[in-house]
Amino acid sequence: MDFLCKIFAIPAELLSKVPGIGPLVKVCGTSVGQKLLMALTGLALCGFLVAHLAGNLLLYAGEQQFNEYAEKLHSLGPVLWGAEVGLLALFFAHIGLALSTAAMSKRARRKSYEEKATKQDNVVMSGGGAANWMLPTGLLIFVFLVLHIADMKFNVRGLEHGEENLYAHVKQVLSNPIAKVVYAIALLGLGVHLTHGVSSAFQTLGISHSRWNKLIRIVCVVFAWAIALGFISLLFFSYGPPATAG
Repeated sequence: MDFLCKIFAIPAELLSKVPGIGPLVKVCGTSVGQKLLMALTGLALCGFLVAHLAGNLLLYAGEQQFNEYAEKLHSLGPVLWGAEVGLLALFFAHIGLALSTAAMSKRARRKSYEEKATKQDNVVMSGGGAANWMLPTGLLIFVFLVLHIADMKFNVRGLEHGEENLYAHVKQVLSNPIAKVVYAIALLGLGVHLTHGVSSAFQTLGISHSRWNKLIRIVCVVFAWAIALGFISLLFFSYGPPATAG
């Protein structure tokens, strides 16, 4: 992990020497600065998840509505490509910051504790709560994202419909039992990841008060599982009526 951190640190080291922005980059290279950036990138990705889920729920509206939505997105052309590149950069930045802050914490501790304390109540599971699962679930989400893009965007399996009928293509992808299991496991991991990540991001950004902390945690848990279960519900979409040919 230390090696990965050195790789991710190269751009920051170069930028820190640029007049004018050097001090800001150096601040972002500290543990506190990186945690702030990780919180901001994480919340930005949450915004994407909300928009992505809203679009995907149009699958329930029917074939015509979903395909019209997909066509409008594709008609954006360069704007869509720029958004996809920006989203990818945001995602890799979040991963890099997560690895870097984890390595910093490991170096600071130098030895592991028998029990890890989290800043949160154990709202998901015993033995340290969702915080202990942030790195494993993050890696799980990354692997799933690669497979998801390969299936939905590049159609690496060479499924029949491809981009001709995205409604039918999604139905075909999700009709595969193995894909269903993989998607379900990854989306449960997403729920666990968001459960700790969203509330932790708010705390990092200073959105915390003894009077409201419990309510904030509850809202964050509801949000996390609304997103995860919303996507999981789409796994049952493939049992609906067949798409038209073409």
